[in-house]
Amino acid sequence: MTTTVKLNVGGTIFQTTQTTLTKFDGFFRTMFETPIPVPRDASETIFIDRDPTHFRLILNFMRDGHVNLQKYSEDVSEIQKEAEYYLLNGLVELCERIQSENQKPVEIKELKDDRDEMNAILGLKKEAFVVIYTDQEGVFDYRQAILNLISKYEKSVDFYTAPHKRGPGWNRTAFKVVKKSSPFLGTFLNLGNLESVLRNLIPS
Repeated sequence: MTTTVKLNVGGTIFQTTQTTLTKFDGFFRTMFETPIPVPRDASETIFIDRDPTHFRLILNFMRDGHVNLQKYSEDVSEIQKEAEYYLLNGLVELCERIQSENQKPVEIKELKDDRDEMNAILGLKKEAFVVIYTDQEGVFDYRQAILNLISKYEKSVDFYTAPHKRGPGWNRTAFKVVKKSSPFLGTFLNLGNLESVLRNLIPS
């Protein structure tokens, strides 16, 4: 006989079966398959202190092993957080794949010489721009980190690449940030310091 389970998720009642909840490794399988009794209220309802907004989708994933996330494209990051809480690795991977597929191509402008850089300074309309000085191999050292920064700050910061100006102690890739407030005082930074500067310059 199938055991029915009533859940109160953040004040919203959901009803499903224990078979569904324990179909995959994760939060609920651990809850039901450990010897510790599951706390229930007088109506035998289990309270889960989470936002219920996406829980119906979470349940559907546990029922079927798949959900169509394309129509939830604006909510995928929130759904992923819930999937991570419920330890549903399959849904987490699906969210990551959808976000990767929906990520728009990133185009980084190129500064060929000092004149191009001066024109960028004179035409600066955003809060800042970042110049990535690198050789061809160096691009790949930081590719994902650079793409993440561009995705996060592109509304307020322009990003450019430029030929590497090698000097004593330089790595294959170096970064310079030029602020609108002081356009002729560019600061050279490593990647970690660059993100810190951008975060302080453009609070999220």
